[in-house]
Amino acid sequence: MKTEELTKEINRIPITRLTALWALSESMLGGLLHAAHVPFRGMIISSAAVIIICLIAHFAERKGEILKATIIVLLIKAAISPYTPVAAYGSVFLQGILGEAFFFSKRFYAISSMMLGLVVGILTGLQRLITLTLIFGITFWDAINQFLNYVIKEFFISSTETSAFNFSLVLMGLYILIHLLFGFAAGLFASKMPAKINSEEAKDMIVSELNFFNSRESEGVRKTKHRLWWRKPSYILSFIFSVGLLIISYTNPQAINLNKNSIIVMLIRSILIMLIWFYFLSPILLTTIKRSLNKRQNEYANEITRMINHFPIYKNAAAVIWRLSAKYNGFRRLNYFIVTLIINVLTLKFPE
Repeated sequence: MKTEELTKEINRIPITRLTALWALSESMLGGLLHAAHVPFRGMIISSAAVIIICLIAHFAERKGEILKATIIVLLIKAAISPYTPVAAYGSVFLQGILGEAFFFSKRFYAISSMMLGLVVGILTGLQRLITLTLIFGITFWDAINQFLNYVIKEFFISSTETSAFNFSLVLMGLYILIHLLFGFAAGLFASKMPAKINSEEAKDMIVSELNFFNSRESEGVRKTKHRLWWRKPSYILSFIFSVGLLIISYTNPQAINLNKNSIIVMLIRSILIMLIWFYFLSPILLTTIKRSLNKRQNEYANEITRMINHFPIYKNAAAVIWRLSAKYNGFRRLNYFIVTLIINVLTLKFPE
C-alpha cells in the first residue's frame, strides 16, 4: 500500500509543479508585464495558462486534475494578490472549466490543445470589449467612428464629402483576431510540448539547480500592489478620448453626428457604473468568491504552503533561464525560455 501511495505521489509531481507555475504566472506575471509596459498583458497571461493547462492534461492520469489545479491557483491568487479583480477569478475558473471539457478525452491531444487556445484567445479578447461596452454603452463605439472619421476628414482628406467608415467594427475585429491568433499559437505550441519534454535535446536544457538556489534574492513572496481603477491605461485613454470628443462637439459641432449631451451622458454613465462596480458590487462578489474558496482551503493547505514556499526558486529559475536565452532573438528566445523553464521546473531537485 505504501508503495502504491509513493507511486501516486511521484506521478503527481509534474502536475503539482505545473500548478505552482500557473499560480505564479497568474499572481505575478501581470505585475511584471505592467512594469515593463508590455501591451496585451491579458493575452500573454491567458496564453501561459493555456500551455500549462494542456501540460497538466498530458500528465493527468484521471479526470478532474485540471479543475483541482484551477482551485489551487485561485486560492494562491487570493492569498498573494488580495486585490485581484473579480473578472480575473472568473477568467481563471473559465479556463479551467474549458480545459477540463476539451481534455475530457486525451485521444486528440493536439486538436484539444489548439481548440482550447483558440477559444481562450477569443474569450480574452471579448472580455475587454464587453467591459468597455457595459461601462460606456453603445455610444462609445459610435463616438469612435465619429472621431476617427473627423480626424481623417480634417487631416488627410481635404474634401468636405467623406464617407462614414465603421472604424469601431474594424478595430474590434482586429483586436479579437490578434487574441485568436495568439491563443491558437499558444495551443499549437502546447500540443508540441510533450514531444519536446521527452526528446533527447531536453537533457541538454537542464540547468544546474545550484544557479537557482544561490541566486535567490528573497525567501518570501511579495504581494502585488493594488492598482487604482482610474489609473488603468484603457480607462484613462477612454476618458481622454471622450473628453476630446466633447470638446469637438462644442468647438465644431457640425463635424460629428453626436451632440454634446449624448457624450456627457456617456461620461456620467461610465463614472457611475465604475463607482457602483468598484465600490459596491465588486467587494460583495470578491467576498463571496473568497468565502467559497476558503471552504476548500483546508483540503489543499499542505500543497498550497509547499508551492508558495517554492515560489522564490521558480522565480530565480525563470531569471537564470531568461539570462541564458539572451543568445537567441525574437520568437526563438521566447521558445527557448518557455521550453527550458518548463523542463527545469519538472526536473528540479528542491533542497531539504
